[in-house]
Amino acid sequence: MSKNIRMAANQHPQKPDEVLKHLMESVFEKAKKESGKDTAYGLSKYLNDVFEDSIDERSLTRYYNGYLLGRDSERTHPDEYVQNTLSSYVGFDNFQAFEKAFYVANENLEVKRELRTTKQKLKRIKIMGTSFSLLFLVLAIVFISKYYTKNCMIWVEDHYEKIRCSGLDNETELNEVVLKNFKKVEVCKDSFFFENGKARIHYIRHDNTIDFFTSSGEHPILKGKFTNPITQTIIESRVKDCDSI
Repeated sequence: MSKNIRMAANQHPQKPDEVLKHLMESVFEKAKKESGKDTAYGLSKYLNDVFEDSIDERSLTRYYNGYLLGRDSERTHPDEYVQNTLSSYVGFDNFQAFEKAFYVANENLEVKRELRTTKQKLKRIKIMGTSFSLLFLVLAIVFISKYYTKNCMIWVEDHYEKIRCSGLDNETELNEVVLKNFKKVEVCKDSFFFENGKARIHYIRHDNTIDFFTSSGEHPILKGKFTNPITQTIIESRVKDCDSI
């Protein structure tokens, strides 16, 4: 964790609860998109099936009520296994990786607030000085814009997001084409797989599972693994029927 991130964590003692709250929100939001459910019971039952009973339905319901609905009496602290399992579900190697991404995202929000405040102050300045003062102002704006340029990106759940480079494990150099076109998707047999004879969907198999993406490229988490264009054989053998999803 970078120096700035450690400082932010020390300045906000409630951060661990905020991280867990954000994790729960991410998990249940993804489950809602996948399942179409919108109740604590429905979402918890769906996730219980996804995790193959490794996290019981009752605990999942308490996480929903405690962290999403703010019911303190039901807010329980998940153990390390649950934290890592939920983090993996939303696209991270483990909870530590999710936590790092959370702090970086918060740091970027702080930067945006600082920039917004700076711009508002600059608007109130009545320029009356000489060419030197004007030059100083221009140089200050150029410095700020360069310092806060987002020239890296990081994988968040099912897509890349721009960030300021800070040395995170899953951080990679900004590529505007990949940022725009490379996304993880859920597919079924009725999905639109080909266009003009070319594959629109690409896949990577790992650990007895398969991930589908909207373009070719390297797996965002599993470095060194690259996608392959989908084939009819993969569709028939590994893609689920739409009515089973």
